[in-house]
Amino acid sequence: MRSMFNNSSNIHNDNTTQQNFPLHKLPDELLFEVISHLPQPDRLTMTLVNNRCYKLATKLIYRRIYLNDSNVVRSDFMNITINWTLLVIPSFLEEQESREIANQKLKLLIRTFMDNGNTLESVQWIRINWDLDEILQKNILKLLCNGGISLQRLENVTDPTCNDIIANGIISSKNLTSMDMAPPHSLPELDVPIDYIPNLINYLDRRISTNLSHMTLFIDPIKLFNYLYHLDEKLTIVDLKLHWRREFYPSAYFDESKVRTPKLKKLNEIFDVRTLKTLTIISWNESLISREIEMMKEFKEFIYLEDLSLISIKQDISILIDLFNHLGNLKRLKMDFLEDYIPETTNPQIFLSILITCKKLEFIDIRFEGIDLPIVNLVGEKFEISQKCSCSKCNFTFNEILRKKIFLFPIDYYLSDIQDIPAKDIFKMMRYLSLLPYSKACDSYPSVRTQPMNLDAFVKKMNESLINYRSKRKQLLAADKNKIVNVENDSVSGANFTTSTSTNVDGIDLDDDFDIDMDNDDEINNIELDIDNILGRGSNQQEDDTATITTNAIGGLPGTTQNTDAITYKQNLSRLPHKPLTKNDVILLYHTLIHHFKSTYYTFLKGFPKLRFLMLNDIPTITIEENGERILHPVFYHYGYGSNLHGWTKQNLFNKNSKSNDNDTVTKRATVI
Repeated sequence: MRSMFNNSSNIHNDNTTQQNFPLHKLPDELLFEVISHLPQPDRLTMTLVNNRCYKLATKLIYRRIYLNDSNVVRSDFMNITINWTLLVIPSFLEEQESREIANQKLKLLIRTFMDNGNTLESVQWIRINWDLDEILQKNILKLLCNGGISLQRLENVTDPTCNDIIANGIISSKNLTSMDMAPPHSLPELDVPIDYIPNLINYLDRRISTNLSHMTLFIDPIKLFNYLYHLDEKLTIVDLKLHWRREFYPSAYFDESKVRTPKLKKLNEIFDVRTLKTLTIISWNESLISREIEMMKEFKEFIYLEDLSLISIKQDISILIDLFNHLGNLKRLKMDFLEDYIPETTNPQIFLSILITCKKLEFIDIRFEGIDLPIVNLVGEKFEISQKCSCSKCNFTFNEILRKKIFLFPIDYYLSDIQDIPAKDIFKMMRYLSLLPYSKACDSYPSVRTQPMNLDAFVKKMNESLINYRSKRKQLLAADKNKIVNVENDSVSGANFTTSTSTNVDGIDLDDDFDIDMDNDDEINNIELDIDNILGRGSNQQEDDTATITTNAIGGLPGTTQNTDAITYKQNLSRLPHKPLTKNDVILLYHTLIHHFKSTYYTFLKGFPKLRFLMLNDIPTITIEENGERILHPVFYHYGYGSNLHGWTKQNLFNKNSKSNDNDTVTKRATVI
């Protein structure tokens, strides 16, 4: 790709270079379209080709900016969410350090906007993280709201002191199609400032219009538009986000003497049913109050909804079944249920109602374990292992990793205390430690790390858990000789208990880590906004074109442990009665986890004929067509994944003896914009 771009300027004088695509012959509209399908590093390369490409690529680079404050993970399988420009932040940094780096980069972005008006005028949509520095947030908003002539949408503005900046901005007061109602504080239990409601009323007076298409509210719309702002006509909102929080506002503002006439009673009197396509509800509470239940019932009247997200809400079976029975036009669904603040699997009755009614779904993010039990399951005080796939890789994973590293001895199957779980249930730890990144929609928003964790750190954490567990069980080898010291209830002793893993499975040498780069996302997965690192431009570059994008990362990973700690850790690894876990082991375990839910994946593939993305139990997968069948592949940590889903459309679908058929002749990569 890059060689093609670099040679494009020489095509005029070299008629023999027939293999290079003549980019210079494309009109600006088509070249812009070509660049829009490139990932960010390649867009940066385009800025170096010539002045024409620089202008077009710069427009795309600054068009949509995601101000993340933690590491964003790239996929090793596909180009995903390529239209966001991101801040490069290394993985496995503590929260405060990560945020400091993000704030430094935000300063550089502000400087870029001040020095180069073209970059500022290119911004159409910017998403702000509310944990970033408040002063820097205001500075960038002032620049955009007054000089960003292309600005259409501000997302996630959560500081109420920014209301005046947005409402009075030369550009934002006229062109902005989004309105975010900022909450009084980051946490609902804090006291509401005395000037919050008056400021909000003033903001609503200046911002409510028929031009709005996206709206975020932190208060019940019925209360808001009956008392604080008297709505004259229905809002034609396309995208509505409701935060269900329990702030304690001064009661004087909600006195019946202030109510609108006639009084609004239902949500369909506020929002036009015909225009609302996207609804997001985020609950901040352990349970639903009566008014929230009433709102859930009212939303079944919004039959044109295409995108529904229910985040952190209490799972009410009857209400949700009734809701989904009316939403047959849904194309996207994200559900995240909590029970006592613990993630809860979707009730089978709710899933069945979705399966029957919502046949148009293309994107599903759901927790569902109603068909396949977990691989590692705790029954009473004993761990049970369930193997549902017998392909060569799964057999290897169960025999050489699970049974020879994690459950090596008979006593390992018995729970002695709760601390045994981190060492025994590695699949649960993948979710708990956020090995997989989080995204509100992995096909359209960047996937961020919610904890300072990457593959290397995860492996280290799991080995430490194994060391602690085996030390407690007195299963570690003696420091001076290769034999077990007092393995409780086992008669194992003597020589070396390390297991050989030099076997080849489907062409992969399992003795070492994969040869390919498995976790290099710190360096090249995002775009860094850094004016100080710009060196030179091509000869065609105008002198006043001071672009500020570079792919260099700021610094490296800081040392997290002292040398003595590292030495002790290595010594403890050598005392394990088996080889330690490796990155390769974790990838194989992860692939086995996906294979294990074969029956569940069958159900989704058969039940939702238009399904493109499925995030099942926090594992994001994409549908790829292979041999005329829709097959699900993991978006992250793909590394040579071979599916066991082939043949699901045939009559011998549930033949337990069938082998997986990994078709390497089919192009499996995809681009999602």
